[in-house]
Amino acid sequence: MLVAMGLSARSLQFHVTVSNNWNQEKRYEPVVIQLKDVPGLDFDVQSATVFIGNHSGQIDPLAVIQFACQLDDWDGDQRADELVFMKGVKANESANFTIELFDDLSGNDDFGKLTTIGDNRYVYADMMLEDKKDKHPLITALEAPGDSYLYNDLYHHGAAFENELCAFRVYFDQRQNIDIYGKKKRQLELATTNFYATPEQMKQGYGNDVLWAGNSVGCGSFKGWDGKAPTNIEPVKTRGQRIVASGPLRTIVEVKDIGWNGLNMRQYYILYAWHRECVVRIEFDRPLGNETFSTGVQKIGEKPEGFVHNDGIAASWGSDYPEMGKKEQFPPEAVGLAVYVPKQFIKSTTESDLNYLFTLGAQGGTSLHYYVAFCADKEEPAELITTHRFSALDAPAGYHRAQAWFDDLNAWKENIDHPVSVKIKK
Repeated sequence: MLVAMGLSARSLQFHVTVSNNWNQEKRYEPVVIQLKDVPGLDFDVQSATVFIGNHSGQIDPLAVIQFACQLDDWDGDQRADELVFMKGVKANESANFTIELFDDLSGNDDFGKLTTIGDNRYVYADMMLEDKKDKHPLITALEAPGDSYLYNDLYHHGAAFENELCAFRVYFDQRQNIDIYGKKKRQLELATTNFYATPEQMKQGYGNDVLWAGNSVGCGSFKGWDGKAPTNIEPVKTRGQRIVASGPLRTIVEVKDIGWNGLNMRQYYILYAWHRECVVRIEFDRPLGNETFSTGVQKIGEKPEGFVHNDGIAASWGSDYPEMGKKEQFPPEAVGLAVYVPKQFIKSTTESDLNYLFTLGAQGGTSLHYYVAFCADKEEPAELITTHRFSALDAPAGYHRAQAWFDDLNAWKENIDHPVSVKIKK
């Protein structure tokens, strides 16, 4: 470890080993480092640089490979809490990295710098106010009394976020549903379509909202449970949303509910570049008792296919109109939905007319998590993809049959169940 002191700037260098102890290769794996765990760090980090290999002393950025990285402030105190970068690691192998942290903007990722889409951004998130002048100003957070109805005061009804594979939004109301936006091409496009692609934009190759959730759980929405069916998140004393991070490698959206059935809850929706799934993390301010929650996937259309299994996977496939009031403009869309819930949080599985469902709990704990994913039949085949940033991405570009979607879900689960280990070297 090397600490360099100057008149106005300080830096700290340390080494990290990332190990894949699984018998399968890990691709585009997130490597997350809690800055509080870095020995000797005693300044607020403003930028960082990640290099491949172990290096000591002064590093020549032109002589070694640098990796894109991201610094995130989770609690909103304007101090970076985590560093994340992404790297593939072959089966049963390890990779070494040197990381340098700075208290100024010397690094190649500046804390809080990225606010617009550029060539170095692989994800995007925004919240927008509804505006009669059609300007829709961007905001980063909104909080209101629980009995306020601000759903129509936000342009796309809540925070929206995307990578080049898929996009999501979370409604700012008592439903707090996860809605999905399917893409034909691999590109960032929410800043152009604002989740509401016009027929003209769709003809140009843009995606669109591909699911009508109605009264279902949609694609993995987090709900309460009344003993028979999912319930919305109401009443609450305070409801809020905040964009914690918007790139370049991951987005983080916080949904806050204060005073819900005696609980104060924060939901975090985390989407990484090059990953089809969104991580859903629910945190409470006290240990849980026997409270029961629910999630799952909806049954889609008149001829839905799907299942819910005790191993933690619920999935569905079907075709339906995404805009019930605009059937002529927006024809039926075929999509596949999936939720993976780790076994320790599953209380039971069930099925209703609308949904394939899990009931959830975490007695004695203060958090639980699960994963949601979807595919849209409109996605282009892999052989048509020429975007240079994805030339090495060998995951399927799309699924066009229910069985093809269902067949890949066990591999998806296994990949999640075998994360890399990260060791910080003093």
